[in-house]
Amino acid sequence: MAQENIKLTKKVYDKQSVNDLLNASFSELGNSNNSVSNTNLRNRLNQLFTLYNDLFYDIPKIGTQSHTTLFQRSRDYIGDYVDSKDEEIEGLIDKIVDLEQKLASQDQPDESHPFYRNGIILMDREETWNLYYMDKATRRKIDGDTGSEVFKDLRSALGYKDSDLIDDIVTKVSPNVISQIKPGPRFGPEDIGGAETNVEEELATFEDSFNYSALQDGQLDPRNYGFSLAAYKKYREYMRNRIIIVWQSERRFESLKSKYENDKEFAFTEEEQNKASILREAVIPKIRQAQETLVYYKRLWRYVKGVGANNSDSKMKLLNARENFEDSINTPVTDDERNEYGGWQKGRDNFPNIDLAGLTGYTGEGGNIY
Repeated sequence: MAQENIKLTKKVYDKQSVNDLLNASFSELGNSNNSVSNTNLRNRLNQLFTLYNDLFYDIPKIGTQSHTTLFQRSRDYIGDYVDSKDEEIEGLIDKIVDLEQKLASQDQPDESHPFYRNGIILMDREETWNLYYMDKATRRKIDGDTGSEVFKDLRSALGYKDSDLIDDIVTKVSPNVISQIKPGPRFGPEDIGGAETNVEEELATFEDSFNYSALQDGQLDPRNYGFSLAAYKKYREYMRNRIIIVWQSERRFESLKSKYENDKEFAFTEEEQNKASILREAVIPKIRQAQETLVYYKRLWRYVKGVGANNSDSKMKLLNARENFEDSINTPVTDDERNEYGGWQKGRDNFPNIDLAGLTGYTGEGGNIY
């Protein structure tokens, strides 16, 4: 059989032909006044993409008529185009800047005071419960006095023994000199542990604590107890324990608020100052809740503050508590009542026969304060 030669031809468009056929500015497609029918438009679009596919590898990557030009024009036309790589690059740049700042700060030696070196403990010569840790030429108020766990841990960290005399551990300074040393952030147990926490982690240390409501505490109602000397003692003991727990919780939250206010002003970095500002706002509702609970407890404690001389006396006290319970628990708390509490001293005399001033072990909620 004779072989037949089949001639294949491919239509190739040169640069000039493409320019004649296509309007690179897409003005024809984007002109709303163009009367081209939808059918013609679809046909021309098909032609456009057919040519684009045929010439894809022949189109230069960069230049006036290039892939780069097509991409940039399409991106500008779409508007608000965000490349995920751009976001990743921005994030990496932020990390680089942050690392450079940290490296720069590490390269610079800590500031030091001309007379009191970093790493020593200062004691106010007149008010000896005021202790300060020197750090970066600032005085950092130590939480608690010489009997606090913070001081004991710091003492050990600095290499001192329990048997060492206090005069060998601290440097006593006049209050006038102390006031002239630049204040720094408060010094607490988290500083000794060296742990760095973010806002969320530190919020967790107290945000989930003290979810107690006096209005929903059935054990607070004396009507749920019997009517005997034993019942009176049981109710009174429950009240006493709850008062101690809430009293110490309120002190804990007040201590945190004081620390955050100090850090908000004197923390070493802006990030730490902003963190303290957020935490201060978060702890204020906890203080209010604890203070309102103490108001309810004061109202109830006045009926059972006495131990009870005998069975008849105890029954009479329990009867008074029962008769006044509804009024005590349902009357709204006033600002004057709430303001009886706060700080380390206010309100402790509201609970006679309970030694709130002599507490040394912590039984409250929200973390230790000693």
